[in-house]
Amino acid sequence: MAPTGSASPAGTPLPETSQAPETFPTPSQTPADPAQGRLSTTAWTRGADAPVALSEVGAARLGGQVWVAGGLTADGDAVTTVQVYDPTFDSWSVGPELPEAVHHAALVSTGRELYLIGGYAGPGFDTPTDAVRRLDPAAGGWADAPGLPQPRAAGAGAWDGARVVYGGGVTSGGLAGDVVALAGDAWQTVGALAVPREHLAAANDRQGRVWFLGGRTGGLDTNVGTVDLVRDGEVSRLGELPTPRGGVGAFWSPQTGACLVGGEEPEGTLAAVECIDGRGTVTALPPLQEPRHGLGAVVVEGVAYAVLGGPEPGLVTSGTVEALLLVGE
Repeated sequence: MAPTGSASPAGTPLPETSQAPETFPTPSQTPADPAQGRLSTTAWTRGADAPVALSEVGAARLGGQVWVAGGLTADGDAVTTVQVYDPTFDSWSVGPELPEAVHHAALVSTGRELYLIGGYAGPGFDTPTDAVRRLDPAAGGWADAPGLPQPRAAGAGAWDGARVVYGGGVTSGGLAGDVVALAGDAWQTVGALAVPREHLAAANDRQGRVWFLGGRTGGLDTNVGTVDLVRDGEVSRLGELPTPRGGVGAFWSPQTGACLVGGEEPEGTLAAVECIDGRGTVTALPPLQEPRHGLGAVVVEGVAYAVLGGPEPGLVTSGTVEALLLVGE
């Protein structure tokens, strides 16, 4: 179970990526050994649980590590917590604390910086925010970045190589379907999703394209499997994944395309991992060991990580980490 309350560990200096990070409670001095069977291409394997169990988190890669920002505890409290997973040492450290507690925010990496975009400020689901925070590792803290055109939560974002691209979500007036991009100091409208929706996920393919996958238009019985592709100033509908679902994570695999992970539906949470390439071909990867929604999905050095999230629908949390070695990375 997650700890009660919204307090999070105090921020500590960012760990150097070439050294073992400062962990809590005790740092590991021995790198994890994939040769011992910890990683597999045919099944997800478990890593060290996060110290703070959460759901509805933002997750992204930076400096060879998996960063997890914000989220909800099992008591429904939003947190300022930032947790950093180092796959080399299979251990966790504390990142710089967020200036405001938030959940259902999108975390996007440019490779040099992190952007935390939107979300619900504080507990509850009545206060979407337009706040965007930028983390510069050299500065060691979060700073305000240009805000979204309107408050929005439960959207998704990714980096296209030149811009932070964000789409979908919920505004104070209902569902959002527009896709916007941060170029320089201003957000610009790129286009619109085929289906306005929330609780979707996004991934980039390292070729200048951003993929928006899954989501829902309301309750758990309104899930969609729609996949939209964003390139430059165009948004197009690519196709449908077999399993409609929201509350998902996404990552890119060079062999299979954009992959959708986890999710929830009225009957429970989902373990399925389904991928789609630019031709619309769908491929299934091994399912998660533990079905979850509200999770993050990140690729580091050819390994996909599915982190945290709720094993049951609704306000349920975990610190679960699972890893899958990707073919072709």
